[in-house]
Amino acid sequence: MHHVYRLPAIMKRIHIPNMGPDPDNLPIAFAVGVRECRSLGAKELTIITPVSNNLDSIVVGEFLGQDASKRLMKGEKVPMGETGVRLTHKSTRTIGQATKVGLAFYVSNDAIRKLDDLDFGCLIYIPWADQDGEQWAKKWDAEPHSGKTTGADIALPPALVDSLTSLTHCVNLSTGLGHPSDKNHAKRCFSEAKASGLTWDPSEVEKWAVRNGWNAEFAKELSEFSSRYT
Repeated sequence: MHHVYRLPAIMKRIHIPNMGPDPDNLPIAFAVGVRECRSLGAKELTIITPVSNNLDSIVVGEFLGQDASKRLMKGEKVPMGETGVRLTHKSTRTIGQATKVGLAFYVSNDAIRKLDDLDFGCLIYIPWADQDGEQWAKKWDAEPHSGKTTGADIALPPALVDSLTSLTHCVNLSTGLGHPSDKNHAKRCFSEAKASGLTWDPSEVEKWAVRNGWNAEFAKELSEFSSRYT
């Protein structure tokens, strides 16, 4: 069966470097969130944290204040000063669909992959450990809050890129390598590449895949599958 291959709509991604509960980065994060809301014409900025019931006890809630935090945990929308933007709050488990602008604080690698597969207009990531943020930024070529993301270029042999492009046209991107025939296509892609003497870093395969129509979970699966042939 021929599968239609379409690149996904471009989601803007922004990485705000951070390490631990650094209160100095909170005004920056919210200012960037408000800026992106205005750019996209959005009236709401969605805060996303690992769990839903402790916003008032973490540094983000301390910054917002106890009253605002408790209201957000109840599902209320809280105006953010005179900005014209209202805050909402979701956890990585309770967010079911994207909003125009998401502000993700301290979420895990697995959780950020889940958010990557939602259709935000802009996703802003403030990691707990900045190496997580750096890896995410490199994978997606995310916009850094300041400076330029280094290591975002994809380092793969051109012949392998051609094979990956053909593979992407063949497989059902909604199921990744879930179907045996699609897995066989991938097996042929990487075994032929290996037989041709090509070498690659599997993490570069993941970077290529997420930018070329694969969702984050299946891109990781493809990367891990490719590692069998390196």
